[in-house]
Amino acid sequence: MASSSESSAASDHDASSDDETQNAIREDLKGMSLEEIMQLKEQLGSRVYKEAVLGSKSVKAKQPKTKLELKRLNKNRPREISAKRQVPFLGSELRVERKKETELRDPRFDERAGDYHIDTFKKNYRFISQIRDKEVSQLKKQLNNVDGEEKQKIKHSMQRLINKNVEDKKWSLKQKILKNERKKIQKAHDEGRQPHYITKKERRAKELVAQFEQLKNTGKLNKHLEKRRKKNAAKDRKRISIE
Repeated sequence: MASSSESSAASDHDASSDDETQNAIREDLKGMSLEEIMQLKEQLGSRVYKEAVLGSKSVKAKQPKTKLELKRLNKNRPREISAKRQVPFLGSELRVERKKETELRDPRFDERAGDYHIDTFKKNYRFISQIRDKEVSQLKKQLNNVDGEEKQKIKHSMQRLINKNVEDKKWSLKQKILKNERKKIQKAHDEGRQPHYITKKERRAKELVAQFEQLKNTGKLNKHLEKRRKKNAAKDRKRISIE
């Protein structure tokens, strides 16, 4: 009991001495000008200055917000967030995002790659047809050295490459025909005549005639007709079996 009383008396004595010191400091500050007080505050620092003038008890350390303070008072009420955070000048859609370490993008659907023009694309990548022809010739040489399932895989790869080149040639021929049609239409407009717009049916008939002439010149007409006959016969057999 004696020790507790002694400690309380010592704490009271310290508190009284602190009060006397603060009062003496305040009396000294009264005789100083505002400029001198500001200079003293800069030299000592704001924290030390406040402890000397106001006392250590008045200066409280900042405590982080607890989870209880961030909780909503009601589940149907929105959470209150501080408005002290500075709002960015630009909107979120105009802000420059940080670049990722590995950025994967598809140039077909990326605006930064520019607009897609199929004519320019085909013109720039014409060399791919030559590469396919070289691959077909290399695969033909490999056919003599393999057999069985490996041989079928090579044949399938060859046919796939050949079909791609055939499709590219068909597309080029079709674009050439369309270009000639546009020229005729423009010429008729320039001469003041009513242009003739070719329908899909007429264009299809012209394509079939051109295909027939090409097969006839290359000597593949009979083979093509036989293939078409077998295909139609298979369709008829399937239709009859269903009925």
